[in-house]
This record gives sequence, structure tokens and C-alpha cells, in this order.
Amino acid sequence: MSVKSYKVRCDCGSVELEMTGKPVVHAFCHCQDCRDLLDTPFNSLTAWDSEKVRVLKGEDSLLEYKYPGKEIIRYSCKSCGELLFNTNIYKWRLVSQTLIQKCNANSLPGELESDKHFYYEERVIDIKDNLPKYLQGVDGPLYEG
Repeated sequence: MSVKSYKVRCDCGSVELEMTGKPVVHAFCHCQDCRDLLDTPFNSLTAWDSEKVRVLKGEDSLLEYKYPGKEIIRYSCKSCGELLFNTNIYKWRLVSQTLIQKCNANSLPGELESDKHFYYEERVIDIKDNLPKYLQGVDGPLYEG
């Protein structure tokens, strides 16, 4: 059986990534770091072990930015500015579901759709859906509201 892979690229095509296998997490993150990184109320993401994400093209076109005082490194294209992925405190490589969808004929593969919320305790808006909402990470105590 072959291992599933997914490809994404920046807007200008200078950088291309490939993610292989299954992500560690595919969910909505509400942590402060994600909100700071994207300036949005939450992040719809896929999180991969670092060795499962590789640069196929344009490694020299990646711009690396280390957030001061945080365990985040953001990687974007030097030419077009597209955010391709970031790392977090777990050393995962986080790739946006929006980028994956954009690079796959505006369709997010079903196996990559969010199946939970995490760090929901840090949320700035309430989300009304039927997905589990973990308060302090990707498992553990659930929001009971």
C-alpha cells in the first residue's frame, strides 16, 4: 500500500512542499501563538511530524522568521510572502488547511478536515459545531458549554 502525499505551493510557485502520511492533528487551534501568527481568532491546520514535510522546490526561496519570545518559526516565500508552514512548541510543521485546499482545486481532502478544536480554553470566540473542544491541548478535558 502506498503512502498518501499532499503537495502545496506558494502563490508565485517559487516554493513547493510535500506532506506524506497522516498528520498528527487536523483541527482548529485557538492558542494565543496561532492567533498572533495569523492575526485571526483561530487557525484551521494540519500538523505534521517535521520529517513528514519536505521542501520539493525553492528551499533557497524560504524566508524564516523566529517569533521573539515564542517557540514559533514562520516560513514564507521570499518572493510572494505566502505563509507555507510554521513550527510550534512540539516541533510539528503546521500547514494551513486553507493552503492545502487552495492547492487542490479548492477542495480539502476529507481525511484532512478538522475533527476537533484544541486549546479551546484560550479561544476569543465561541464556535457552535459538533466537534469536540479540548481545553488545554489536543486531548484531555473537554469544554462542556
